[in-house]
Amino acid sequence: MSETVAATGSGPEVRSGGCLCGKIRFTVTGPVDDPHICACKDCSKRSGAPFQWWLGFAMAGLKWTGAEPTWFDTHPGKTARGFCGACGSHIAARDYGDGMVIGILATALDHCATDLALVPTNLNRLAEAAPWLAQYDNRHAAAG
Repeated sequence: MSETVAATGSGPEVRSGGCLCGKIRFTVTGPVDDPHICACKDCSKRSGAPFQWWLGFAMAGLKWTGAEPTWFDTHPGKTARGFCGACGSHIAARDYGDGMVIGILATALDHCATDLALVPTNLNRLAEAAPWLAQYDNRHAAAG
């Protein structure tokens, strides 16, 4: 499945995604939960970016249609992050003991830029964000 099929009252929302090289593919079915940006030090260090854009989905709605990610214990026994062992793309996160929800990076979805249901509703861990981030935002808001 390579396109997003959004519900229009006729069925559930289905989104597809994968890694950069295409080895990992998946679909998630159901509504988006807690679309947010995380600026914690772990997300920043792992991604090489000042923040990451996360989405929650019901684990029951996740189906790996290609290879499954390689999992790295970011916090052993607490949280694991999934990535492609071939191209390095970051895909997902899961908390041990929580089989109900999986975190999917929005950028792993095929149509993240055009799906309005994915717009972040909050910024988590702002206190850990790169200090220049707030300055950048203020500078560009004043110029716009």
